[in-house]
Amino acid sequence: MNTYGDRLEAAVITQLRVELAARDMTQQDFAAAVEITPATLNRYMKGHRSIPMQTFFKMAEVLGKPAKELMQQAEARL
Repeated sequence: MNTYGDRLEAAVITQLRVELAARDMTQQDFAAAVEITPATLNRYMKGHRSIPMQTFFKMAEVLGKPAKELMQQAEARL
């Protein structure tokens, strides 16, 4: 399926990659800061699992951005 939700989720992952690159932050460092395992983050980043909202909010906090802004930037990629 290629629903709006699927496309938005892919855009969120792309935006997270952009944010990490802009901060020269590794996925391992990001996972530690978000308090999840690197394997869990890897599953999110590959689209194998959906990112729970609470985890998304923590990711935004670690990146120093409001979750709303991060979501808007992802949505602009659609």
